[in-house]
Amino acid sequence: MKVLKFGGISVKNALSIVAVKDILRRDNEKKVVVVSAFYGVTDTLCETVEQIKQNNVKKAFDLTNKTENLCLKISSELIGCRNSHNFIKEKFKEIRQFIPALCLLGEVTPRSIDMILSYGEKISSFVIADYLNATGLKTAYIDALQIIKTDSNFNRASVDMTKTGASVKKILLPLFKSNDCIVTAGFIGCDKDGSVTTLGRGGSDYTASVIAVCAAAEKLEIWKDVNGIMTTDPKVVKKAKPVSQLSYKEASELAFFGAKILHPKTIRSAIMAGIPVYVKKTSEPDYPGTLIEKNSENKRKVKAATFQKNITIVNICSEKMLGAYGFLSKVFDVFTSYKTPVDLITTSEVNISVTIECCEHLQDIVKDLSAFAEVDITKDVAIISLVGEGIKYTPGIAVKCFFALKDINVIMVSMGASEANLSVIVKQSELQRAVSKLHHEFFEKKGE
Repeated sequence: MKVLKFGGISVKNALSIVAVKDILRRDNEKKVVVVSAFYGVTDTLCETVEQIKQNNVKKAFDLTNKTENLCLKISSELIGCRNSHNFIKEKFKEIRQFIPALCLLGEVTPRSIDMILSYGEKISSFVIADYLNATGLKTAYIDALQIIKTDSNFNRASVDMTKTGASVKKILLPLFKSNDCIVTAGFIGCDKDGSVTTLGRGGSDYTASVIAVCAAAEKLEIWKDVNGIMTTDPKVVKKAKPVSQLSYKEASELAFFGAKILHPKTIRSAIMAGIPVYVKKTSEPDYPGTLIEKNSENKRKVKAATFQKNITIVNICSEKMLGAYGFLSKVFDVFTSYKTPVDLITTSEVNISVTIECCEHLQDIVKDLSAFAEVDITKDVAIISLVGEGIKYTPGIAVKCFFALKDINVIMVSMGASEANLSVIVKQSELQRAVSKLHHEFFEKKGE
């Protein structure tokens, strides 16, 4: 048995859903299929929430009508969907009942946001199950709220693996007795009180990973609109190539430093359970894609180059730092007090340089730091990270990196904290040129 997850772009229209059906028919394995909302639906539901916050009932209803029409159009174009029309109408009727009530209250809580956003996945999973049955594939639909049990951290809930495991064994797995396929929604679950929760960024991947573990699946397939994870962003470097295999640590580093294809926390449970994860492209199902496993097959190789834009460097200088203890703690207490994550850190005898992406509280941070140090800010820089297990212990990697960047000013360097990462900071205006040079050096030369 395997678990397959299809993202929003993979179910963006009727033609895409037909392609999903063809993928599911490629083998006779039992399958659990986890789906995201139809492409664009979650964004429109989020916009609807914003209009409710502004007490704009008319605009909220207009957006709801738009979303309903999109869902009805998809279901009507899928031949044989007999039950979807009424299901969609009923769900949007429920949304329309919430809108004036929430506007009247004048407050949209995280709990009510999750309730509204959940409708995207509820509808897509029902429609796709209805269609698969119509094509002759014996399919069961299961409401994700029946199986995915979470805490009450609305908008970013964590799954209770014990309760979810019990639900999967009691409710989901028995459905295979009379079905070849089970379809459910990603991204959503419910807490102990039965309130709807959402799982945050990468939520559908998270759902699929949890089900794979609880159902003891042989593999987890994440189907997207790209041929796996690439050596860099193909929008920046046209010669970017797919990476055939990554370790979990490498996937984590790539995601932390900018790659958006897969958030590794969402597949962590599957990886830790020894379940291989494949990232594949819906429109090219024969392409092998990227395999992510716990350990890397080649620990002496740079696997990819990723980057983060719109980074700010905060340079903190104080003679008090020389030979003193507690200074670093004092500095990071300031960032902690404003809930501002620090990405990279370098230190010298009297200087600490850190990078941050979130500048919401930058002015206050500078004010607090200035009470005991001189502070200098450099904006509009970018972090470029070479990722690969063993980078720290492989001779020549740093030499090749700096040779490639010999005519580009490197503002800051971080290496050694992670054995799978070498990061440099350059001006954002130099980002594309720097990434192109590094990609050429590590991935385009003969023999690489």
